[in-house]
Amino acid sequence: MNFVDSISTSAPASATKGPARARRAEAVSATQALEIQPLPRWARPQSPNPGAAIFAAGAGLALFDQILRGADGGEPVYAGCLRQRLALKAAESCATLARLREDAGALRDAEHLPGGGETSPAGRLHRVFRLYAPQGGRLDAAILRAAELIGLKEAIDASALAEVATMAPDPVTAAARASAAAMRLCAPATDAELFAFLVADLVLANRLGWARPVPLLALALLHPSLRRGAGGKRPRPLDDDWSAAVALAYGLAVAEAHALAVDLARRAQKLRAAAPMLRAKGAHRVVDMLLADDAVTPAAAASRAGLSDRAARRLFDRLVALGAVRELTGRDTFRIYGL
Repeated sequence: MNFVDSISTSAPASATKGPARARRAEAVSATQALEIQPLPRWARPQSPNPGAAIFAAGAGLALFDQILRGADGGEPVYAGCLRQRLALKAAESCATLARLREDAGALRDAEHLPGGGETSPAGRLHRVFRLYAPQGGRLDAAILRAAELIGLKEAIDASALAEVATMAPDPVTAAARASAAAMRLCAPATDAELFAFLVADLVLANRLGWARPVPLLALALLHPSLRRGAGGKRPRPLDDDWSAAVALAYGLAVAEAHALAVDLARRAQKLRAAAPMLRAKGAHRVVDMLLADDAVTPAAAASRAGLSDRAARRLFDRLVALGAVRELTGRDTFRIYGL
């Protein structure tokens, strides 16, 4: 599977090849876009009580659904960046669960700096989340692709998991039941729990009618409010109260995702407003890359937009000066940029 192709499928449909007038109109439209409101307090998880948890999950997902569908019914232009940044957070959470030491910065470096070659066990987790997040299509086919990503294709019955999801009364319950079923199918495997998290998000997206999954469940599984008993054990897919834990986890995760979307919407608006001021060849291709991914290096921009290395670095310097992007590492060398 080619990573570059998988990311490009979620690239926004901007006017990269259109005339300057169209780009200026797009920039005006961007500056006039409605600001997304923060998630109201009543929609945030207030209690581990199962009834309160399912209410918060439903309310949060309903409001997040409005963001994902956008004002014109399509996904917002920054949806690719949103998914990939959540993929990074999900990978960091799973790395902690697996007692791996890499944090988000190390995972981002591992993915973007070596140019997509061999990576560490934690980097592999990140790559799995990055590759599955842009995948759409039928649920059973998506589940099969997720299993293939982590080497469990032979162990699962994707049609049976999809049927479990279909029979559940609501999207959150469907995600809980399908993830538990996935865990039972792959229990002896090292990556069984990771596969269960992927299945949960795939089922949730399918039941909500989202074009592609959003990495959510893994974000929240380290939250203190999910700990149980005197030992403070975290929830696991085969626990008796897994459904209640999934509801609370989705409520927590969607609150974090909503806040990230609010921030990215504002940053994307700045970037699109700055686009007509860029004169470098291929600059609008770089703008699309930034909207579609968590991070972009000057080397990647040079390669995919037909720029020289020096022109790419100058373009990012210009974007930073305009307040349109941020340098994400704080380093003087091997810099990485993003919204």
